[in-house]
Amino acid sequence: MITQKIRGMCEAMRTSNSKGKKYDFAKLFPPKRIEEVAYILEHDLNGIEIPKEDERIKYILADSYAPEMKLIKGVYLIYNKTILEFLTGKIHSINSYEFKYPKKKNRKISETDMEYALDMATIVVLASTNNKILTTYFISGSAEKPNSILNVCIGYSKDLEYDEYKASLQNFKKDIEIVSQMGLLEKILGNDSGAN
Repeated sequence: MITQKIRGMCEAMRTSNSKGKKYDFAKLFPPKRIEEVAYILEHDLNGIEIPKEDERIKYILADSYAPEMKLIKGVYLIYNKTILEFLTGKIHSINSYEFKYPKKKNRKISETDMEYALDMATIVVLASTNNKILTTYFISGSAEKPNSILNVCIGYSKDLEYDEYKASLQNFKKDIEIVSQMGLLEKILGNDSGAN
């Protein structure tokens, strides 16, 4: 059922004439809880959680765009080559052959390899002003697609319906389409983390 709703919604967004059909984006895209986003990062993108106090990432969290330490609820290292190729667009979907059957077997990173991995990895910082819902994030690294994933996880705001936010609404719709093409939209909407 979710898949049909997603296909219809994405098709309506692509065509300028959606035959008057309106989608309740606020209902379809509520803000995700931190643990739901963490589940996606850990299980779908093979991210490893790093304590925010870890000295090796201190310089990353010192970036002027990074959230305040007190708001940070999780820091994740995404280092897997196949996942990084997916996040940069070299691999288009989690359903593709290249994603499901990588040429090299991916190995788990060791503590001693962490320093090296930080140089090539994508670091995702999840933050919240209310301790439960993802309200902001920070990404360090060269991956292009995580912004779209996390924007969809932040959810739809009714403010986007006002004319002054028309560009933001178009960007949100574009993010939905990108995440759908990546094969992650259904996972985000119907996250099976088991968290309530």
